[in-house]
Amino acid sequence: MSKPSESLDLLKVYSRKDLKEKFGIFDTRIDTWVFPWEARSSVWLFVTKEKTAGMTDYSDDFDGQILNSDGQMAGRTDKKIIHHMEDGNELLVFFRNRKNEYPNSAFKYLGRFQYLSHKGERPTRFVLQALDIGTDECGGPVPLAECQKPEEYIEGMERTRVQTYYERNPRLRAEALRIHGTKCAVCGFDFSETYGTLGEGYIEVHHKNPVSSYEGEVAVNPETDLVPVCANCHRMIHRRKDPLSVESLRTIVQNR
Repeated sequence: MSKPSESLDLLKVYSRKDLKEKFGIFDTRIDTWVFPWEARSSVWLFVTKEKTAGMTDYSDDFDGQILNSDGQMAGRTDKKIIHHMEDGNELLVFFRNRKNEYPNSAFKYLGRFQYLSHKGERPTRFVLQALDIGTDECGGPVPLAECQKPEEYIEGMERTRVQTYYERNPRLRAEALRIHGTKCAVCGFDFSETYGTLGEGYIEVHHKNPVSSYEGEVAVNPETDLVPVCANCHRMIHRRKDPLSVESLRTIVQNR
């Protein structure tokens, strides 16, 4: 049996009624924040950023790539999110900024996400990574294929410049952060410790072998080829023509 993500249109708006009719769902759990659909190996999250009167004051935010979301107060479904990969379940996110943003209190389908980390309890604070969408020039969500153009031509009065963009797989990023965490591998900086919820889940990912050196598609191991680094350390790694290794920059920082 196919998984629900194969029948849903990315960035389309769906109400819960639409979803019930589309999939023949009678399970009342779909009316809550998390809907674990064991029969279809799928876990759905319905996230509303701005809460209205009568709604529990959970904190939820999505920046185009990272979703920071509070779980349910009782915590009974937390493990469904934390272990969704081990359980073979896809994690789907339906998001709206406010209840009346779309007709019939609907949500925008943001595609598949992957669990990165969590902290606290009752509610548990989750950090999740988008797998199917990126952001456009204005920071809005777009299907990944639309924000990864192979070439962009920029014309000016005096010269023409061609810039090449190399595809960066968000699933690799998600897996790298799941393995290595979100602290800088060079200096240990943690964005969430300094910036609170604003910094949760944020870190840059460094390719030990520069993407620009790839010739065609290259197999990348997120455990050995990728490493999380803060913006400052990432700039220092690439300050020279030949990038420094993570180990070399870490030695420089430690010797200071």
